[in-house]
Amino acid sequence: EVELSGDGSAVNTGPKGVINDWRRFKQLETEQRQEQRREMERLIKKLSMTCRSHLDEETDKQKQKELQEKINGKVTW
Repeated sequence: EVELSGDGSAVNTGPKGVINDWRRFKQLETEQRQEQRREMERLIKKLSMTCRSHLDEETDKQKQKELQEKINGKVTW
């Protein structure tokens, strides 16, 4: 009788099974490392987008003020 693993392949504890287990382990390790790298890149992009200069903030404040004035001018109570 052949014992099956979760993915449907035969469980082999001999040299071939050990080699296959090692290959699968290395594959999972590589995939995990790639996912961590992608997550780090997303985090770096997210944090780098929040860096703003004082001039950018002042420009945005001015635009916000102008927009608020336009809104207040158009709204009649």
